[in-house]
Amino acid sequence: MKWGTRYGADWVNRLAAMVRRNTSWSVRFVCFTDDPNGIRPDIECHPMPEVEFDRRIGEHWPKLGLMRKGIADLEGMTLYLDLDVVVIGNLDPFFTFPARFCMVREWKDPHLGYGNSSVVRFFAGLESAVLDRFYATPPDIIARVYRRKEQNFLTRAVDDVTFWPDEWCPAFSRACLPRNRILRYFSKPVPPTTGRILVFYGSITPASAMLGEHDPAKRSRTRSSFPLGRRRFMPADWIGDYWRE
Repeated sequence: MKWGTRYGADWVNRLAAMVRRNTSWSVRFVCFTDDPNGIRPDIECHPMPEVEFDRRIGEHWPKLGLMRKGIADLEGMTLYLDLDVVVIGNLDPFFTFPARFCMVREWKDPHLGYGNSSVVRFFAGLESAVLDRFYATPPDIIARVYRRKEQNFLTRAVDDVTFWPDEWCPAFSRACLPRNRILRYFSKPVPPTTGRILVFYGSITPASAMLGEHDPAKRSRTRSSFPLGRRRFMPADWIGDYWRE
């Protein structure tokens, strides 16, 4: 899904190329977008699925539109990937993993049992009740109980959620960098020892990580105790080996 101006068509093209290089399955690659300009002709583009929501609860709720029945004539097994992930290994197991609805286990406060929606596999049309439950939930509950996070709500709204094996989807900030933020400043990120899809969250994207910086457009609303400035660590230039068309 690509909406707004944060990510350009090149992000879609890279993601499609990474997927096709890393699976033996014949895939139908679909992008839901409000601007298809620049997206390669071998990528299907469709309008964003319509989701009505109060903007005070955040901006990522259009993702729930993927749960609608009949969008873009999607059928059967569907793997959703955020635009800012990097495919670093074979994807075939994501299509054979035995479960109905799968997502990444959220790294922060794992005891709460929430998922991260960067990598989600579902069967098109089977989870349409998610939108019914969303519209039946008052915005103040969305804000208070689910912390305005689409992925928190999605975890609770599906009938049966299964988390991917932890080693399949490592997070760049946790798998490639020291935990100590001061040490990070002097460290070169290392590739994860295991993994198939490298996930980025917070204020770091693949593009900014290759420069050793955070992306100001993705800065958290909460102020960090780390000194201001874009530099965060040494450039992770190895990401370019994977993140390419």
